[in-house]
Amino acid sequence: MNRLSCFIISLFLVVSTFAQKHDWENISVLESNREPARADFIPYQTEAQALQRVREQSPWFLSLNGVWKFHWVPRPEERPQDFYRTDFDDVDWKTISVPSNWEMQGYGTPLYVSSGYSFKIDPPRVTTEPPKNYTAYKERNPVGSYRHYFRLPETWKGRKVFIHFAGVQSFFYLWVNGQKVGFSKGSMEPAEFDITGYVKPGDNQLAVEVYKYNDGSYIEDQDMWRMGGIQREVYLFSTGQVRISDFAVRTELDKDYKDATLQIAPKLASYQGDTLRGWSVQAQLYDKNGKAVFVKPLRQDAEPILNIAYKAAVMNDRVPQRGHAKFVWLEAKVENPAKWTAETPNLYTLVLSLVNNENQTVETESCQVGFRSVEVKNGQVLVNGKPVRLRGVNRHEHDPATGKTISVERMEQDIRLMKQCNINAVRTCHYPNNTQWYELCDKYGLYVMDEADLEEHGLRGTLASAPEWGAAFLDRAVRLAQRDKNHPSVICWSLGNEAGYGPNFAAMSAWLKEFDPTRFIHYEGAQGTPTDPSTVDVISRFYPRVQEEYLNPGIAEGSDKERPENARWERLLDIARNKVDNRPVLTSEYAHAMGNAIGNLKEYWDEIYSNPRMLGGFIWEWADEGLYKTTPDGKRFIAYGGDFGDIPNLKTFCLKGLVSSERQPWPKYYEVKKVYQPVLIEPGKMTAGNTSVQITNRNHFLNLNEFDVSWTLFCNGKTVQSGELAPTNIPAGEKREVAVPVKAIQNPVAGGDYQLRIAYRLKNDELWAKQGFEIAFEQLKMDVPVPALPTEKHTGKLTVTDDLKTITLSGKGFSAQFDRGNATLVSLKYNGNEMLVAAPVFQGFRAPTDNDRGFGNWLAKDWANSDLNKMERNADSCTIIAKADNFVKIMTVAHSSAKEGSFVHRTLWTVYADGVIESDNAFVPQGKLPELPRLGVVMSLNKALEQYSWYGHGPYENYIDRRESTPVGLYKSTVTEQYVAYDHPQETGNHEGIRWLTLTDKSGKGIEIKTLSENMSATAIHFTADDLYKADHAYKLTARPETVLSLDAAMLGLGNSSCGPGVLKKYAIEKKEYKLKFEIKPVK
Repeated sequence: MNRLSCFIISLFLVVSTFAQKHDWENISVLESNREPARADFIPYQTEAQALQRVREQSPWFLSLNGVWKFHWVPRPEERPQDFYRTDFDDVDWKTISVPSNWEMQGYGTPLYVSSGYSFKIDPPRVTTEPPKNYTAYKERNPVGSYRHYFRLPETWKGRKVFIHFAGVQSFFYLWVNGQKVGFSKGSMEPAEFDITGYVKPGDNQLAVEVYKYNDGSYIEDQDMWRMGGIQREVYLFSTGQVRISDFAVRTELDKDYKDATLQIAPKLASYQGDTLRGWSVQAQLYDKNGKAVFVKPLRQDAEPILNIAYKAAVMNDRVPQRGHAKFVWLEAKVENPAKWTAETPNLYTLVLSLVNNENQTVETESCQVGFRSVEVKNGQVLVNGKPVRLRGVNRHEHDPATGKTISVERMEQDIRLMKQCNINAVRTCHYPNNTQWYELCDKYGLYVMDEADLEEHGLRGTLASAPEWGAAFLDRAVRLAQRDKNHPSVICWSLGNEAGYGPNFAAMSAWLKEFDPTRFIHYEGAQGTPTDPSTVDVISRFYPRVQEEYLNPGIAEGSDKERPENARWERLLDIARNKVDNRPVLTSEYAHAMGNAIGNLKEYWDEIYSNPRMLGGFIWEWADEGLYKTTPDGKRFIAYGGDFGDIPNLKTFCLKGLVSSERQPWPKYYEVKKVYQPVLIEPGKMTAGNTSVQITNRNHFLNLNEFDVSWTLFCNGKTVQSGELAPTNIPAGEKREVAVPVKAIQNPVAGGDYQLRIAYRLKNDELWAKQGFEIAFEQLKMDVPVPALPTEKHTGKLTVTDDLKTITLSGKGFSAQFDRGNATLVSLKYNGNEMLVAAPVFQGFRAPTDNDRGFGNWLAKDWANSDLNKMERNADSCTIIAKADNFVKIMTVAHSSAKEGSFVHRTLWTVYADGVIESDNAFVPQGKLPELPRLGVVMSLNKALEQYSWYGHGPYENYIDRRESTPVGLYKSTVTEQYVAYDHPQETGNHEGIRWLTLTDKSGKGIEIKTLSENMSATAIHFTADDLYKADHAYKLTARPETVLSLDAAMLGLGNSSCGPGVLKKYAIEKKEYKLKFEIKPVK
């Protein structure tokens, strides 16, 4: 045969191979030789081991985590096709950590896609040629080839051997010792294989071929980084030839929710045909102290459970031709067990034992049991008979260093921070999480909305009604529920996210309802008119509006029309008030926490608490999803979409957490903690000497007498009285008036601001926080009559020098200069030290927040189109209008021009001989202007003035619609600390309600600015608004040495429009004249 003939035949074979339907592009096959889904447990040898629940103590467990041999290619046809052979030479291969995402180990490109596919849409194919600029054009469907050796323990001889992959993104083949075992789809679900017939004594070789994409990727279109690899743990476990293959546990409470029935449904496997006559399954329950609950173990004959002979009598009883199958095999009454709730996560340990006909224990298994019930009744979700509200958050599995591979330490950090934030519920968006997360939720106490790995955002609802996709949809539900069915923290099954609605979802719901009637069903996509489909038990909506009026840029005042960016979102309370339905109502995503965000959270929760059908909501989302990247000069930074050259991408949309990618709480985290707090504290009698507060216990189970309570009376931010209250005996859900022993104030401070702070703290150490940790507080203004402040007297003689260009004024220890050409104060010296670096001028622009950019870029785009970021300032006049020996009044007028409008800025300056300067400002918008970001003045101050103190809202940055967590007080900081380093720079550092502030050097010398008008907010940072506006990453910013001080009469609220409704109108800035008056004086 000549060379040409050989080439043609070879080419034909290659073309034929790739012309056939690949397993990874074939929706009719979901797996090959994969074991049925089951609960997550491993066998132990003894009951004592099972009770301890430490997997490594079991002789039947072997972790395969560690360093594996690895080879990566960007396209399937380039993969080493015979790498699974035992004689394959992998000496030149590199290594990789398992578990991991290979992109985080330097292989291929991580892509951030929010809603759409990173490959060409052509279901079920994933390798159709995409646009040439797509990353997938070159990385068509990356394949990672893994090889690993393990030694089979000698004690496993003659036993069954299984391999467990907890999560592989997204399709893989498995070989053992050169023999093909099978394959599996589904990135976030475990896959187990029986490899007994493939292993041998001693050393064995694993080969795993992982594809980044497969047809299942069309229903894994979640808002997250797209990565590949063996991203969760891998281990082996061994069983006897008879085993407990699965078990389910339920707890039923009686009508009084006091006593319980424990129900257990084991499944058995017998691999050599043994009928198990004389065998039994036994169960014992242990309390938290390891004490057995039952006098003797529960016992059930194993033969009917297995029913290997399919005896009619057993089947007629257990799985009749008509009616429901029976669930329970073993059950027992438990008198008044300690109940499990998110507030009281009481756990028991169930140990199951398989005992043979010689009364020998063959194996044991265990799981944590929480006695609790979940019901939907009369428009409410009841846990143990009590209505609950879900103060929730959405959580992706994400780590900036390891991607989708999450350590237990990171999980524990997340759950502690959540509990400290008064979060009581988490949605596993949008896939089953690592099983260890559920164990932590059981242990620490969080309600879990457990969500199936199903989203087809880029195809909308195309596949939801396609029958050929029905098996794939149902597979996701089955594997979710089978794995997580025994976790008390899981109170709800969620069918998926943003994938339309159709018969495939109806099938998922029907299966789940029949399989597990103890939990309710959620799916936000199940919507309809006049009400939602009955396949879901709760009504759910994304990013709803509150009842109040929203700002609608570009819509004429008084018009009934709304911006589509607002109108698309429903009002949740309207749904709850609609009597056409009586199901609970919740928002499964709201308060989109992108950048400097979380506006008007209080208004959301005022409405939620106002209607019993309102179940609560889940904030989007818990943590930023940034990844570490290093610049050429070695600087590590947080990267977002596009930073890796990934196309397509949605840039900064991955940065929308309450905490940073590294889990540092942002200021918005504390607003959530405050609004979510389980104690409502309202004013009662607010007179000193006769003081009381109204306290509502918003816990669902705990009495407030289980917490310590303190009170503090402040005057101008300084403590004047304080004490501890006796335990407040207020049962869950009830309200009481509580006396506070504030003594009468004999000599009130002139102009004093008296504030009463009530705080609830942990009485004892908890898993998530130490004794004394504050869980709730409120600060209330006291009704204390105070004398007026004495009129300030200004002495001394003022020297005035006036020429055509400048007006210079001087007195003892100070001088000031006004420039006529600039119409403003250009120099201010105290004791010879210059305070000003840049003169105070009008400021009408802020660096847009992510919410300002929002859907349609509506506000930021309007600002840019109107040139608010580059207004031209023109001086109109600078005139002395009055003077005396000890003061001079100067009127300055300037206007700042935008594209089709302008702002007139008039300032009446009063300069006194003692160095005090009053600045009385008026800001007048004129012409055609967009909605306004701010109205105020900005100046730059001497770099030595780094020490910052203020009396106003703090300590965290705050805005008019996000200040519940920032009570008025006396705070100290530095200018450097005021900058919040959002990974995508934007407006930051504002403080509302400023009464006064000081900026001083290390010796305490500098300036004080005192508010003389009704309201002033202030920002002191080392960046201008333009600095922040022009930077696309925080690491690219260079701090200015000087302090940039902004003083505002009005600052626009934050709203939620990065994905959701915008700013409430009451938190917007009207296009009218605003006043801002303040006083500047030296700090000596």
